Amino acid sequence: MPDGDDVTTPPRRAVVPSPRPPHPSEALPPPGFHPGFHPAAQAGPYPDPWAVGGPPIEPARNTLAKGLMVGGALAVVATVALGAAVVYAENRTSPAEAAAPPAAGRKLTPFESVNAMLELQAAAVVRGDEKAWLAAVDPGRPKLRSRYRMMFQNLRALGVSHFAYQTSLRDRMGDGPKLGISADVAYCFADDVCTREKGVDSDGPPSVGQTLTLESIDGNWVITALTSRKGDKDEQKVPWESSALVTARGSRVTLVGTRSEQKYFERVLPIADRAATVNDRFAGLVGNPQKRYRIYLAGAKQWKTWYGGITDKWVVGYALPLRQAGTDVVLNMPELKSDPQLLSTTVQHELGHVVTVGNLHRRTYGQSDMWLKEGIAEYIGWYPQPASASWRRQSVSDAVHGSRPPTSIAVKALSADARSEDGDAFYGLGHFAADCLAKKYGQRALFTFVRMYLREDRDLDPASQQAFGKPFKTVDRSCVAWIRDRA
Repeated sequence: MPDGDDVTTPPRRAVVPSPRPPHPSEALPPPGFHPGFHPAAQAGPYPDPWAVGGPPIEPARNTLAKGLMVGGALAVVATVALGAAVVYAENRTSPAEAAAPPAAGRKLTPFESVNAMLELQAAAVVRGDEKAWLAAVDPGRPKLRSRYRMMFQNLRALGVSHFAYQTSLRDRMGDGPKLGISADVAYCFADDVCTREKGVDSDGPPSVGQTLTLESIDGNWVITALTSRKGDKDEQKVPWESSALVTARGSRVTLVGTRSEQKYFERVLPIADRAATVNDRFAGLVGNPQKRYRIYLAGAKQWKTWYGGITDKWVVGYALPLRQAGTDVVLNMPELKSDPQLLSTTVQHELGHVVTVGNLHRRTYGQSDMWLKEGIAEYIGWYPQPASASWRRQSVSDAVHGSRPPTSIAVKALSADARSEDGDAFYGLGHFAADCLAKKYGQRALFTFVRMYLREDRDLDPASQQAFGKPFKTVDRSCVAWIRDRA
């Protein structure tokens, strides 16, 4: 199951999720949960992020993030067995770099020969050479070649700009010229931020784990088997690796899906472009402008397999961070196709996660900031409507006028045994809290607070002092009363 943000279905069919620490999608409940997207057309010019309003506040430089659950633990650690190497290709003006060649006159070892072959394959997909890409695959295995052809076409359609193998030798298989290889495949797409290397301030590019079997046939090393590594915590079953994809490009959004979901493109694309326009302004306010947004439309089968799959029946969408490269939004189309309002708010909410907590270097993650992470996404999802228009209003009213009303807007994350009404109230309270901060101190101040607390790792009080000019305790008390009066 992926790590990210979930959106659940509306009340009538909602089931409370057990807020697992990082559920690859951190819970965004659709209305009713009560807890809480080929031929590509040319993209239009990148719009001014201020398009929906005035210019944003000048953001501070991004520092380390608060460790949002939305990210989960996605680090990939290569297993070094008998050897290790990195081979990669990138869409740059200079020649692709590669693993260091052996000393002059020395014969390549089998492992070095394999990495040299993988380097050529990586360069082939970046420059668009399908023949050279397939030359790395055993010509006697048509099904395997079909799968690699599908991956090539998917990667090219998505605008692959960087592709790299980080390999380690698992074992020699049998007596013949045959090797087992573990590979972490790192990749970037043209519209993403591509930080090629891991470091103190970088998680490196997104990657997927593979196990390869290679054989020397007529003196050439070729891939004879490919499987996804079991148990990896990284992005399992990435869509481009596991399904034949088609795409459609709008002015701000690229929709991606299988041919069975292509029928929804015409309806979803204008909704997504409108949601992107709304989010472009908020992206400017938090200093995280997006080149484009990418949304996957999943059918029933893809929903259970892409990025590890989600089986919870209440989830209708999630936002999955691809480290600092960007964030993929995935929609559960069987649940969304018949509800226009749920579809619209879900898309706008998930893109809200892209702009407010995406493109961050995370060292840790936690649940203490979920009230604001989900609250600001709800605020964006329903914008320009107020929190009082949300279907969660009744649950919020029940909570604030009940026997144990919340005493702070910074409510604790849901427990594993939370009821559906508790979850609905949690998301609703977060929405009302964001609405209160915007109404009392202004939208710019709200997003300054979001930027400082969620993106710059400031504590509540310093963030409140700078954004609102008051200590958080004062702001908190005022908004608790404000919510009680309006819910």
